[in-house]
Amino acid sequence: MSFAVGLRNALKMRSSDVIAELSGGDSLEDVLNRHLRVVEEMSDNEILTSVLLLSEDGKHLAHGAAPSLPQAYMEAIDGAEIGPAAGSCGTAAFRNQPVYVSDIADDPLWAAYKDLALSHRLRACWSTPIRHADGHVMGTFAIYHRNASGPMKDELAAIQIIADNVAQAITWARNPRPDGQAAIDAIREGSRKLANAVERRLAGPVQTQH
Repeated sequence: MSFAVGLRNALKMRSSDVIAELSGGDSLEDVLNRHLRVVEEMSDNEILTSVLLLSEDGKHLAHGAAPSLPQAYMEAIDGAEIGPAAGSCGTAAFRNQPVYVSDIADDPLWAAYKDLALSHRLRACWSTPIRHADGHVMGTFAIYHRNASGPMKDELAAIQIIADNVAQAITWARNPRPDGQAAIDAIREGSRKLANAVERRLAGPVQTQH
């Protein structure tokens, strides 16, 4: 079983928990942290993950969740402005497209944040926009590595699965539906559709964007 397929199955099992936890009063940060821990555990804890949320003015990214990133790093980037050269996440939100930086040390997108990231032993960062159903950016999902590394085909498929699941959770948290089961069904249906696309993506070429 590929990493992407295994991850899809693990997140599908959590889909019911997400709505129940939000309905029970858990904060969005706590719910997303649990979600991201599943992601990190599926990769044998070789990655660190984060979710940043776009501000109402559409100009800054605020902390959403990051179960394993250093606290000092999270505080330093909280509220950072998006732009054409604002690290992986700020650039991904600005472009509304994925940005996969395989080596923070020498990528120009990280010029302003390189020293901060390297001081916390963060060497690679792959970020993708988290989008609302209408396509507008709600935030970013990022995977960090301790070593210089670019995404593999199964990881690209997995990233989209994660981003779509997180988008559903954020959407529900901001606008709870009286019928929680409908939200659960929507998440499961999204996972099913993504499952059908996973193997096709794995067979295609890897295309990274910087």
